[in-house]
Amino acid sequence: MNKTLVVLVAEAKRGENESFREIFEQMHARVFNYTLSHVWKRDDALDLTQEVFIDLWKGLKNFKYGSDEEFYGFVFLIVKRKIYRFHKKKHETVSLDEQEIDPGFEEEHEDHAFLIRQIETLATKYQDILRLRYWGGMKLAEAAVVLGINEATAKVWHYRALAQLRLKITDY
Repeated sequence: MNKTLVVLVAEAKRGENESFREIFEQMHARVFNYTLSHVWKRDDALDLTQEVFIDLWKGLKNFKYGSDEEFYGFVFLIVKRKIYRFHKKKHETVSLDEQEIDPGFEEEHEDHAFLIRQIETLATKYQDILRLRYWGGMKLAEAAVVLGINEATAKVWHYRALAQLRLKITDY
């Protein structure tokens, strides 16, 4: 029987490892892909993803479940803090416009790297909504919670980001 997220979170809060493992399995790819879209090195993304789930395990006791979207917002708040600290620790700017793409990644994924370079020319809020939606695998309602905006604003940002991206790609 598939448990709902609210049940898994409640059980994990009580220390049930199996429920936390299920949360991990459901969210691991989303967290990893989103993290990789910010750090561009697989090993760094794997390390950060592991740290996120360690912090999530520790932080669950203080989390009050309101909705699935709020839980995803809680998880991705941890993710965003880990990414920020990662860049700060490396004395890198957090601005994604100045971030380099791992050369090996670019050589192996030419089309993907081109798309990423185009996304990185967008305003930060548009980059964030696209990364959460497509790398984080989130619905716009979930992304809105993570970004601290309402769902209507998330839809507008998503629409505008895609429109600007279409212009950049067709002009290329």
